[in-house]
Amino acid sequence: MRLDNRERRQERPRRKKRKQKQQFLPILVAVVLIIIVALVGFGNGLFEDTGGFGGFGESKKKADLNDYYDVHTEGSLLIILNHERSEERGLMKNGAPYIPLSLANSFEEIFYYDQNENRMLATTADRVDTAEETCYFVGNGQVYVLVDWVKQYVNLSCTYFSDPDRIILDTKWESENRADVEKNTYLRTEADNKATVIEELPRESTVTILSADEKYSYVLTENGNLGYVDNKKLGDIYTETPSPAAGVSLPAYTGNTRPYNIVLGWHNVASEDGNDTFQDAVSKTKGMNVISPTWFCVANEDGTIRSIASRSYVEKAHQMGLEVWGMVDNFTETIDSKVLLSHTSSRQNLAAQLITAAKENGLDGLNIDFEQLPQESGEDFAQFLREISILTRREGLVLSVDNYVPRSYNDYYRRDIQGRVCDYVIIMGYDEHTNASGEAGSVASIDFVTDGIENTLIDVPAQKVINAVPFYTRRWVTEGGTVDSVAVGMAEAQTFLKDHGQTAVWDDVTCQNMAQFEQNGALYSIWLEDSQSISAKLSVMQSHGLAGVACWRLMLETSDIWDVISAYYPVP
Repeated sequence: MRLDNRERRQERPRRKKRKQKQQFLPILVAVVLIIIVALVGFGNGLFEDTGGFGGFGESKKKADLNDYYDVHTEGSLLIILNHERSEERGLMKNGAPYIPLSLANSFEEIFYYDQNENRMLATTADRVDTAEETCYFVGNGQVYVLVDWVKQYVNLSCTYFSDPDRIILDTKWESENRADVEKNTYLRTEADNKATVIEELPRESTVTILSADEKYSYVLTENGNLGYVDNKKLGDIYTETPSPAAGVSLPAYTGNTRPYNIVLGWHNVASEDGNDTFQDAVSKTKGMNVISPTWFCVANEDGTIRSIASRSYVEKAHQMGLEVWGMVDNFTETIDSKVLLSHTSSRQNLAAQLITAAKENGLDGLNIDFEQLPQESGEDFAQFLREISILTRREGLVLSVDNYVPRSYNDYYRRDIQGRVCDYVIIMGYDEHTNASGEAGSVASIDFVTDGIENTLIDVPAQKVINAVPFYTRRWVTEGGTVDSVAVGMAEAQTFLKDHGQTAVWDDVTCQNMAQFEQNGALYSIWLEDSQSISAKLSVMQSHGLAGVACWRLMLETSDIWDVISAYYPVP
């Protein structure tokens, strides 16, 4: 069919448009394909500049490292300890790094600062070293010690970096995950390629991987920086063990513990004439191998002691096969224990006088009974025990120390350090209830004793733990809202019940025979210590593998108690 001229004129533009569309379609497809390839390539890093740092769209903005590491004070020193940023900060002084004393003691707890006499001490098992004044200083309210001085006593590697000042400290040398950088990249403040840059990581550098997820790893670099790196820039992870620091070998805390059970009885001696009661004190005993007379007390805050020790007493004890561990106490009311213990000169004077007295009188050991110490004296007391233990170890004397049943409020007595430097840690497993308690109760219930043992064993090995049992109880009277008591020995307690026509009944809760009765408007209560209650305590002690038993005090017991003790803790 033929088209007329008018139709032909209309058809020509339509054919032209169709032709143009057909020509443009391949171009459009090509453009779309290019965009798709570009997007895929970008996602897979095909367009990165492998010769330089960073890729398309990555941030190259430098981080403010003072902000990142929170180092704003002049001289402040960031500490990276065992690959972690420490909360504690050191200081740079005269171009040398110093760390807090508390941090040094977390490595090896042997360092002590005497602020009264401005001395820095390092106390090992066999000596006390005094640091030169350039090795420590006080600033920002705390004490700092020179890292190089600490390294004399601690296996510690350290590397210093500047801008900002930071020090890498390592005390552990366990296997680590590492990786080599395969493509030039950045270490960033966050796991994001838009995050600011800490440092450039060139190809073939090595990082230590501290943690990782699918995309990023948190690493420590060779330049002492912590941050994040893209996993795609890293090679395969491998394991490597770092070389340890040059070895420092401190002397071991060898002790004078005995290879047999300890059965100790305290002998309360108040004067030189009291030494004449020795025979009475031991007359009922059977199977006891240590006697501890209360011979020494602190007489002056400069460390002077008062002694009522008797060599003839010691000779009599030795003839009976008894060791003698002289007790020293701090009960003199005019003595400020904080003043005494916080001065190095007075501590060392006290230790020297005790050792001299022990040698002069032929003692076998010392028993330290420091009670009601103020909390701020905890570290000072621990230092005293460190120092005197050097002397007792050298002279072959047993060093024992008395402790309250552990409670959160007396943790400052540092039983952990006692267990390290002393031969025996004795739990005073009594005085659960006293007149200060405000209520009548047992002197030593079984739960009280058990808790004391188990909590002590957290810090002290069982072969060094002795639990002390009471040879006394308290006779309680409650009248008119007032609670009062008096301490009485075993025989006197039994006589009291007999005189009042009363019979005690076994109480499963306290593991004691207990009596309570009213008379003349007053309520009387008593929890007896006798062969049954002592047996229950000894059973708990034996089940925990303790080194022995101590008894407060001689001449308050009934003779049958010694057969019970011998059944649980026989001695040679």
